[in-house]
Amino acid sequence: MEITKTRDVIHARNSDLTESGFTDVKLTKSSFDDVNLQGSSFTNINLGGARLVDVNLAGVTVERANLTGLQIDGILVTDMIRAYKSRAQVVLYAKHLAGMQHFYQSLFMPEVEHAAPDHVVLTSSVSRLIIVQTPQSIAANIQITDPPTRRSETPIKLVFEVKDIGAARAAAPELGGRIDAADSEWTYQGSRVCDGQDPEGNVVQLRMTA
Repeated sequence: MEITKTRDVIHARNSDLTESGFTDVKLTKSSFDDVNLQGSSFTNINLGGARLVDVNLAGVTVERANLTGLQIDGILVTDMIRAYKSRAQVVLYAKHLAGMQHFYQSLFMPEVEHAAPDHVVLTSSVSRLIIVQTPQSIAANIQITDPPTRRSETPIKLVFEVKDIGAARAAAPELGGRIDAADSEWTYQGSRVCDGQDPEGNVVQLRMTA
């Protein structure tokens, strides 16, 4: 463990600062390198120009903070926030809203940002999926076979990054969908790739870092 502190500056390296509290202080131009900050809190704090490298930020809360110039693994936090706010959004219409939500939430996007009787918004760090209940006047004329027929004629395919294609393949049938067999996988730009379908036959693609 290595921690040095001067006015407005902390340099921490190979340190465990789990559940630490930083309140009403300046940490401008400070650095945290290989530090565990899990569960820590930063309140009314100036982190302008600080640098975090290989830091565990699980469960960290930040309130009333100046983050101008703060870098995490070489990336400006202000750029991260801008990217998060402008992340891609996809709208998917469903005949059966509850079943489609269960499928996508269980396999790909566990966080529910908003839910209403006629739609649900699922989110990840890079995208938002808005599943909308198809109006009943239209849904009544949509036939979903059992098992669903794949809608391969559509020019759109949803792509999701997963940790384990095999685990998703095993879970998909109980959620009403299907992921193609392992011998259908291929490699593309350093990732293992496999297609599948959701409970209503819409084509999905899974990608896993090889």
